[in-house]
Amino acid sequence: MTKPKLLIVDDDERFCLLMTTRLKTHANCISTTDGKEALLLFEHHLREGQPFHAVLMDIEMPDMDGHQVVQQMRKIERSNGVDPLHSFKLVMLTAHSDVKNVSKSFFRNGADAYVPKAEADSSLLEKLREIGITTQ
Repeated sequence: MTKPKLLIVDDDERFCLLMTTRLKTHANCISTTDGKEALLLFEHHLREGQPFHAVLMDIEMPDMDGHQVVQQMRKIERSNGVDPLHSFKLVMLTAHSDVKNVSKSFFRNGADAYVPKAEADSSLLEKLREIGITTQ
């Protein structure tokens, strides 16, 4: 089976490196620390016919927060004719666990999972299994 392709978006470069290292045996990971660059990467890979299977998105980032970036990604998919049933899986990451961000992630952005950063190293792989991204 081909490894799934993940886009990791977090303004903390160390966190991106940690997640890329942790997931490299399970997925092909591309990371960025900038929401605008994430949108460019997302659209480029989609138009090349090699879309991301999942996006791991930090919520709090400078310039564009994770919610805004995800809304733009969903818009890019719609404008490129992606069937919502084949949309990327979304895992929202944050240092916070407040009800507002959790609700916004799931109901407004169609998140498939929500992982507090403090638990990411231990639980992210299991969440990716649960949403059907990895099998290992």
